[in-house]
Amino acid sequence: MRRINCIFIVVLFLALLCSCGNEGHISASGSPSGEATGTSSASPTDITGETATPAPTPMQSTAVDNDERFNIFRSFLSDNYQELSDAFFNGISGIGFIDLDLDGGVEMLMFDAGASAAMGLAFFDIVDDKVECVSANMDAVGEAFGGDHLSKVIVNANRFDDFRLMQDKKTGEKFFIVESGNGAADFSYNELVRFGNDGDFLTLKSLMYEYDEYDADTGVLVSASFRLAGKSAEKDEYDAAYKEFFDNAEELPYTAMGAFLWEKDDYGAGLDGLLAMADKARLLYYANSFYIV
Repeated sequence: MRRINCIFIVVLFLALLCSCGNEGHISASGSPSGEATGTSSASPTDITGETATPAPTPMQSTAVDNDERFNIFRSFLSDNYQELSDAFFNGISGIGFIDLDLDGGVEMLMFDAGASAAMGLAFFDIVDDKVECVSANMDAVGEAFGGDHLSKVIVNANRFDDFRLMQDKKTGEKFFIVESGNGAADFSYNELVRFGNDGDFLTLKSLMYEYDEYDADTGVLVSASFRLAGKSAEKDEYDAAYKEFFDNAEELPYTAMGAFLWEKDDYGAGLDGLLAMADKARLLYYANSFYIV
């Protein structure tokens, strides 16, 4: 279901996507490496992840000018290139645009160059006409570009299609989730995160969180802990809540897309390359937005 093969869309946008690669060259380092910093410590108020302002149906809002938002994000990348390069000290490996809170306006996602088992992400929204980081796996990114709306919830993922569009079977409400996770020889964690908004900016809610510790030499599980909506829970409670969540929601046929550094061999270093990757991600969003109905 998460892989949508639509011949019509591919043919329609093939020329556009191919031409985008000639607009510039990309920045940052290549294959994933290094480790992410920080762990999630969110304490949402309820397991549904609902916010005070429910997200509208996707593509319902006509007041949001995404062309303007893309231009604002692009100017942000250009004006802050050196500071971004310093904050993403291992490099920027991917850029994508997704309307994660379904308010009609896209947010910008940036993958870092990797962690021990996954890549960390930073999420940028536009608040009062200014680009602001609302969640960052890397502390340096949050410190440099975050503000009053910086979430304690962080995300590690591997691809843009890890962000899944869901629909409540009873109410019909649509929302995005991601199953964040990371690990090493001695630990692993998995966290179900739901996206919403607080009226003016993107929010991240931790619905479920599991943390496992292992003996690094033998790989044997030493301990496991669980949280539901930020509160400690037993394993059977966690398992039941996880099952209930996915029993009550279905995944919709939408595949989030973005541009990764290693997907094109003509991406070079520097600002021009970073902007070229952002331009490619913009085209991919428009090609894919037909699926949000």
